[in-house]
Amino acid sequence: MPLTVLVKNERSFYERDMAKLSEEQRLARRQQILNAGWRCFERNGLHATRMDDIIAEAELSAGAVYSYFKNKDDLIRAALTTSMTGLSERLRPMLESDEPPPPVILLEGIAAAVEDYTKRDGFDLKRLALLGWAESQRDETLKGIMHAFYTGFVAQLAGCVSRWKKAGLVTSSANDDHIARALLALVLGYVVQAAVVGGLDPKILREGVEGLMASTPRRLKS
Repeated sequence: MPLTVLVKNERSFYERDMAKLSEEQRLARRQQILNAGWRCFERNGLHATRMDDIIAEAELSAGAVYSYFKNKDDLIRAALTTSMTGLSERLRPMLESDEPPPPVILLEGIAAAVEDYTKRDGFDLKRLALLGWAESQRDETLKGIMHAFYTGFVAQLAGCVSRWKKAGLVTSSANDDHIARALLALVLGYVVQAAVVGGLDPKILREGVEGLMASTPRRLKS
């Protein structure tokens, strides 16, 4: 019997078997596959990794894996969407607080949350974020997912700026969106530098921005 038929038959078996699993068990199995994918992607990159590699890493059968993800592109999108959604939930309390911490403290808090969320057993999601950004340039679906995530992030940061204005922490004439985008640039730059260069932590980021602010005149004359 051809291999494709065997895999198809096995997938059907696992789809029937999934109906017997609890929701908690299904979510745990899905996470097991995503973790295997993340480890393989970090070792070999997105394009060199094969579904067979992920199946072996997950220590599951082909049918079990394919019952959750139809192909590698599907798994890549799910892995990146899951990581962004999880990070968003981690950041939500500080970004949507009625009284967000002052700018540099918020920036440090975001970086600390990123560190806490991305460091996993056997892989680091910061390095995988770089792969995801590159992949989004060829995958329009993934590009749309990431655009929606970062647009939402900017909107949350702009909300913080608006509340800082009311608290007198930011000048009332400042552009909320521009400050939000500058903060996002610092966060993304933190991810890149931490992943590629190293030697960076949230405290260094905060102290660097504080030093820059202290050394910059309040009004720059052209």
